[in-house]
Amino acid sequence: MTKLYPLFFTPVYKDYIWGGRKILETFHREGPLGKVAESWEVSDRQEGMSIIENGPLKGRSLHDLMLSEKKSLMGIDSEHERFPLLSKIIDAQDNLSVQVHPSVGSEAKTEWWFILNAEKDAAVYAGLNGHYPKEEIDEKLSSSEILSLMNTLPVKGGDMISIPGGRLHAIGSGTLLFEVQQCSNTTYRVYDWGRDRPLHIEEAKSVLLYEDPQNPIVTPKLIEQTPTLTRYALLKTDFFVIEKLELKESQNYQKLEGKCEMIFCLDGENTLCPVERTCLIPASCDIPKIETEKTSLLRIYLP
Repeated sequence: MTKLYPLFFTPVYKDYIWGGRKILETFHREGPLGKVAESWEVSDRQEGMSIIENGPLKGRSLHDLMLSEKKSLMGIDSEHERFPLLSKIIDAQDNLSVQVHPSVGSEAKTEWWFILNAEKDAAVYAGLNGHYPKEEIDEKLSSSEILSLMNTLPVKGGDMISIPGGRLHAIGSGTLLFEVQQCSNTTYRVYDWGRDRPLHIEEAKSVLLYEDPQNPIVTPKLIEQTPTLTRYALLKTDFFVIEKLELKESQNYQKLEGKCEMIFCLDGENTLCPVERTCLIPASCDIPKIETEKTSLLRIYLP
């Protein structure tokens, strides 16, 4: 049995029509020519499988690790057949379709967005801005009129948006974001800005939250503050928990006992995870002291 260690994965790039080049340009990465709409950072899906790029396990897939080292990787959450979360970076050069995901079943998809950067006047669409008859929503679903019923949210770097399964949503052009989601790739598209792609109106109606009064904007809540560490609770769902850690000097990492953790570095240099990269910390892994002068990390784990 190989002793597990912090794992990095080769990004899987997707060339969807609405993408741009910001992922490669902003993060100084090498990648394919043409559009790079998404970078799948951690994924246990065959259409975008994560392959380990560091250490003795280099070249192995995340799914292989789930089969052979599940207890060491997942700890107290080892009941899952595949890694239950998927993280990605999204570059919306153009508007994404207005869409919705299922909330139950094997392809359920709740997601969360952290805006990394946004152009002037960039916005996202999330949920409904009022109470409307089901018939009115259905009538407007496949046209631009649906936008008038949705929350239009101007965004800037650092903003966070919650998208539970069933919430109608779209990422607007000029937005670069980090996304955490359930390990699903099922999307029901209802309006596509005049592009000639298939729509999934009836499927969307079967999962859509017609009453969606919750505010989609996520507000950080301070849960710990010391001279060397500030810790915020960002979001807790039935599927994942997200925190933000601001380290102000070198220190021992407060790892959660028996839990696998996903780390995304927002800024600052540190010896655990390079900036704008994703690191997977197995449950059995011992983390050495993190050397840093100042760094901000997102920490994602199962509830």
